[in-house]
Amino acid sequence: MIIGKIALAGNPNVGKSTVFNALTGMKQHTGNWSGKTVGIAEGTFRRRGKEIKLIDLPGTYSLTTDSAEEEVTRDFLCFEKFDGAVVVCDACCLERNLIFAIQVAQLVPKTILCVNMMDDARRKGIEIDIEALSRETGLPAVGISAANYEGLDALEEMIIDMLEEKMSTEFIPVRYPRAIEAAAKELLPVMKEQYGFGGIYPALRLLENEHGFVSAVENRFGKFGANEKMSTTLEKAERIMTENGIKEKMVGDKIAACSVLRAEEICLSTVKMSTEKALSRDKKIDSVLTGKWLGIPVMLLLFGFVFWLTVSGANYPSAMLSEASEVIGGWLEKGLSAIVCPPVLKELLIDGIWKVLGWVVAVMLPPMAIFFPLFTILEDTGYLPRVAFNLDKGFKSAGACGKQALTMCMGLGCGAVGVTGARIIDSPRERLIAIITNSFIPCNGRLPAIIALITMFFTDSSVLGAAMLTGVIALSVLMTLGVSKLLSKTVLKGVPASFTLELPPYRMPKIGRVVVRSVFDRTLKILGRAVLVAVPAGVVIWLCSNFLIEGETLLQKAAGFLDPFAGFFGLDGNVLCGFILSIPANEIALPIMAMGYSGGELAQLGSMAETAALFAANGFTAVTALCTIVFFLFHWPCATTVITIWKETKSIKWVFLSAAVPLLTGLGLCFGINIVSKLFF
Repeated sequence: MIIGKIALAGNPNVGKSTVFNALTGMKQHTGNWSGKTVGIAEGTFRRRGKEIKLIDLPGTYSLTTDSAEEEVTRDFLCFEKFDGAVVVCDACCLERNLIFAIQVAQLVPKTILCVNMMDDARRKGIEIDIEALSRETGLPAVGISAANYEGLDALEEMIIDMLEEKMSTEFIPVRYPRAIEAAAKELLPVMKEQYGFGGIYPALRLLENEHGFVSAVENRFGKFGANEKMSTTLEKAERIMTENGIKEKMVGDKIAACSVLRAEEICLSTVKMSTEKALSRDKKIDSVLTGKWLGIPVMLLLFGFVFWLTVSGANYPSAMLSEASEVIGGWLEKGLSAIVCPPVLKELLIDGIWKVLGWVVAVMLPPMAIFFPLFTILEDTGYLPRVAFNLDKGFKSAGACGKQALTMCMGLGCGAVGVTGARIIDSPRERLIAIITNSFIPCNGRLPAIIALITMFFTDSSVLGAAMLTGVIALSVLMTLGVSKLLSKTVLKGVPASFTLELPPYRMPKIGRVVVRSVFDRTLKILGRAVLVAVPAGVVIWLCSNFLIEGETLLQKAAGFLDPFAGFFGLDGNVLCGFILSIPANEIALPIMAMGYSGGELAQLGSMAETAALFAANGFTAVTALCTIVFFLFHWPCATTVITIWKETKSIKWVFLSAAVPLLTGLGLCFGINIVSKLFF
């Protein structure tokens, strides 16, 4: 039986979701950058035979909202029914985190301060007196290191004691100017009577006339003007402030100043630190990784190294998986023959479904199994926010938001994730720019095919292959910036909004967890989706490759029909058919092309040499390969991403534009490559 519901709140990047996962055992993805958590997750934990529900709220710097995530947190804390809150703070940035904790404590009577990352603080020479922190705030406080499972038992005990009212949770109030406190006291009983919620925080927001909070209250309870008692009380409260020389526009600044000063006072008496030790290491590293001259080159070299490891490491396991698939396919064929399976059905199962499946697994699994753990390490060390910092000026000059760099990084894993991740961008205009250009970044479904084409037609050197792949990614980033600028000057005109990007401290990733999370949360999950799509796609592709019309298969008919059009762009009809039929999932584009070239029977393509020979025998040249790589970069998003765009925008217009913009970009670049190759080669 659940004895209570606890809200887990905190600033972005304080390890809140790590605390949530450690307590509940749920495998929610956590990332070392601001704003990664964009929804509400629920879980439970048991202690002393009692069950407690935890609600993991989106990270926010303030309950004065600027984004959808902050609205979710504010509305839950203000209007939902729950029994208490745990505010997670970063031990390395306690003063800043306490500002938000003060807001929550003024709203939620039962609040616990959970100071996370105590191990990081110790390494930086920061000492926090937890007992003194509890005395200064009046709140229960506990120091933990969730990543190492340190202090979690004490936190669980504290939560249960709070729910059973075995400890004091009386927050020592912040002192505000007398006129503001007097005005708030007028509002408090009326708010409780009319709306059912209290606490000085809502009263202060109403006195400030903070638009987001006022709108939220009126949407739930009706306009203040329609509630005579509330309207009269508000007028009286405003009169108290005016008579004491405090105008409405001054209220917000005075409230914020008092909270900041109170947080500073608390930290002065509870935190000791060696400034030089705490800051010198990160500053030295940042002078290189985010430096004016070295930031971008180091970033390119680092990603180039990741791509090199991916390219060089994927070839051998890919060939082994392909051989294993061929052996198993042989066993399956013998088994089907033994049970006298009809020849047509046997061909469908082996040449259609199994060979498509085998190719998808052999080509996709090795690069993902290498790339995602490496990418997760960059994420967990705190480097990816530095990527956003390095690219911020570029996005700002393009009229977009620097946070788009983070959505680009998410898009490397999955386009749909990148689209959903655009929620971290506050401005609706800039969010749409990020969504429309999201398909410019190659997802996991396109990366293996791009790697395969580079290896087959340009170089079998892992170093040169990694360099070319890095160049391909750089092209996608440059085109993202260029098209973002074009959109910001045309259909999405506007001035780029400012934003705060937190650079988290560098942390040593837990390698074991990185591997487990990247394999199960990313690689196998995405591979599973590809396999589910590959099975029905294999059936459709086989039928298209074996159903004859006038002596030609449907695939050959379609390829022949599209061939003249595709030729303008350095492609052929078979390649274009591959892209069209792979709309369910980009992973199957290359297998479809192979099936078209092989005349209906999909050869095992684990050997890059065999695959290259098959393609070359059908007129596939280096120019065709280059145009195909470019088109892999820039074409319509897959079906999953299209559905996600619709869910995020609720507009056919933006869905159409999100498909048309990358398609026109890809066709334009391929046309240019084709013309240049004909003129000069």
